[in-house]
Amino acid sequence: MSENNGAQEAAEQIRTGDVSGTVVVGDNNTVNNLTINTGSGSTFNLHTGPLPDPVKRQSISQLPRPAAEPLTGRARDVRALQGAIEAHQLVQVWGASGVGKSALLRHLACTMPRGPEGAAYIEAGGRTADDIAQAIFDISFDAPNYKPSLEVLKEHLKTLRLRIYLDDAGLDEKDLRRLFDMAGQSTFVFTSQQRSAVDGVHAIRLEGLSAPAAAELVAALLPRELRPDEARIVPALCDAVDGNPLRLRRIALSAATGKGLPGIADLPELLPALLNKLRPQERDLLHLLGSLSGAELAARHLNDLLGRPDIDTIAGGLVRHGLLLASETGYSCPPDVAESVLNSRKTEFPADGLCRALTTWVEARDTTPDDVAAHFQALDVAVLRAERSGHAQLGAALARAASPKLALSRQFDAWGSLLGVGWAAARSAGDKEGEEFFLNEARTRRRAIGRAAQTTALALEAGVLWHELTALHTQSAAHQVANAASAGTSTVHQVANAAATSTPPVHPFTPTPGAVHTPAFTHPAAATSAPSASAHAARPVFDLSQASAQPHAAAHMTGAHSAAPIPQKIDLSAAHSSAPHSTHAVSATTPAASTGHTALTATGTATVKGGVSALALACAIGAVAVLGVGAAVYANDRPDSSPVVASSSVSTPDLSDDTDTEPDLSEDTAPTVDPVCATVIPDLSSELQQFSTDTATASDAIDSYNTDMYAYNSGQTSTVPDDSTVLSDVGTVISDLESVESTLQGAVAQAQDSSVASDLGDMLTATQQLESLYQSYMNDPENSEVDPSSQALAMNSASDSLLTDCDA
Repeated sequence: MSENNGAQEAAEQIRTGDVSGTVVVGDNNTVNNLTINTGSGSTFNLHTGPLPDPVKRQSISQLPRPAAEPLTGRARDVRALQGAIEAHQLVQVWGASGVGKSALLRHLACTMPRGPEGAAYIEAGGRTADDIAQAIFDISFDAPNYKPSLEVLKEHLKTLRLRIYLDDAGLDEKDLRRLFDMAGQSTFVFTSQQRSAVDGVHAIRLEGLSAPAAAELVAALLPRELRPDEARIVPALCDAVDGNPLRLRRIALSAATGKGLPGIADLPELLPALLNKLRPQERDLLHLLGSLSGAELAARHLNDLLGRPDIDTIAGGLVRHGLLLASETGYSCPPDVAESVLNSRKTEFPADGLCRALTTWVEARDTTPDDVAAHFQALDVAVLRAERSGHAQLGAALARAASPKLALSRQFDAWGSLLGVGWAAARSAGDKEGEEFFLNEARTRRRAIGRAAQTTALALEAGVLWHELTALHTQSAAHQVANAASAGTSTVHQVANAAATSTPPVHPFTPTPGAVHTPAFTHPAAATSAPSASAHAARPVFDLSQASAQPHAAAHMTGAHSAAPIPQKIDLSAAHSSAPHSTHAVSATTPAASTGHTALTATGTATVKGGVSALALACAIGAVAVLGVGAAVYANDRPDSSPVVASSSVSTPDLSDDTDTEPDLSEDTAPTVDPVCATVIPDLSSELQQFSTDTATASDAIDSYNTDMYAYNSGQTSTVPDDSTVLSDVGTVISDLESVESTLQGAVAQAQDSSVASDLGDMLTATQQLESLYQSYMNDPENSEVDPSSQALAMNSASDSLLTDCDA
């Protein structure tokens, strides 16, 4: 093993059995030790040793296992892709579920020449761009237990010249581009269900098998020769299923267990008929995996849960006949099979047994952090299901047991997702100590990834974390909803209830009326939650709506559900008060369900297999911190202008540490205030209120448009919706932003205090960027994907600083 300076010392601290260890996090500016322990949780301390020195491996190689079967009917596709990979740096293979993208990618990874420095195959389903980037780093560099900052990570990845294969990369366009840019000298070959719109990507659609190839596949799967009468109907069957290899495998199974190949009329009921012919142990396996919303389990888990030592043999037969999917780390159930088996059983696999078995596995000495990271989606599902089924304490215990090892895996976005569902389960169980554990872990994680609170006020930081955990919980639920969406409405409703019935936290701050919110909107493909063959092709649905509105097309499409209501901001109208007061007064009496709040909607990029890769966020201006997992956090809301801190305190854990200090709330001396404050704050208050009103009008227009588009896509109406009102309302919002920009430009020129001038300048930059984003949508609404959350964050941070510097 090569020398790694400070990282080597950290590596020696890891003892997998008692789950303790240290991850070195950061860069030259700030290097810290994330110390992890099962009992006390994580702590974050200054790293006093030398900076870890990652050493690039001499031979970089992580490839999939060779396929058990030859690739049938894909010789032409292989040649086309080999040529494309040699000629292009970014190559995508896209197509319908079950068409064979993963099998083709594995074949290419095993047979293609490697890049100049090697090759890496990564199963990307459900993973974020940051977690994938960390995985590439871990494969390529010898640097035990080191998680560099994103800036340093990019510096290392850009030196690589690899051929990187990403299977099921369900990232949105922004995250795909960011990932590609981080490893700019490497070649990427990736699969997904939707065609990528990223510039420079050479996208190749994988079609179904031809009739001769379909006959070859069916014949290879049968234990006998195809009869002449069967050979004649194979082309028709192939055409009926669009040459989909997964469905052709089921057709072959039907012939193997029956009198012959099914007829065309038999295809709609083929799957239930096949399931009825399976052996009890096969049906039990499908029932277990079908209860996991697309997440996978390894053979070890399945053996423990079903009490059978021959699971690999049973699962292998089901994979061969298109009833299960196999990956490098386990097995999962296709959505249509899951729906059919759950409808047949009328129940899911017991969540309590699932949690107990996974907790035992997580706690085992031979279960490594990487093992836990490979199954983070199954852990999320198990905790969510436990909370939903009345076993919340078991779910919280599982999440708490898995948290240390998931943190040690350095897959911090997967870790965050587990913290969210674990916190919600502990809350449902009334486990206050458990809530505090997850709250502390969330805070430590935020600091580790450089997302410290925007203020030193500890009570405010607690509020940020409560909202973050709510968002993380909702994001995990959204993953499961989105994956279940393609399995049918019954499964969608079952999983949706897990998110909808979760008790939201009471926000520890008094909300401010008259807040301004900035929505984010995207252009996912127009579709219903379960697209039909007769659906019209039309302009894509987009979402500018508030979560308080009724469900619309975008919500149906993404399977998104509202999280806890979130207090809004900015309230500049109270800034004229001359009474000194705390900028972070605390109240324990504000209910989360207060009226006038904007709730988080569509909080998750559905990246699990079979999911939809659309993301829409309704962003309120109020210190918005966008997490790597695709969720949004709302905090930093303005308090009542009373100078007295609320007498009743919030029941939150002690979040203090050596680096934080309590703000002095007793200071009565008002500092000298820049004269521009007296004019700019009232003007901004009026203009931002108008912006808020017009954005709400635009949201209503979007709701109406999305409802009409949903009806059109589902075939309920035949008239293409008119979006002229939507575009007009967005134009009004742009005009409002122009007014705000003009006010800020004048204020910047008049400001005398350098801090106030800096605050105004930051607000001006964010306003101009927001205006540019809205304008880009107006210029090209068909192809726009707009997410103003980072601008909202900058705007709120600057406005909060302005209010402080103006003594408002």
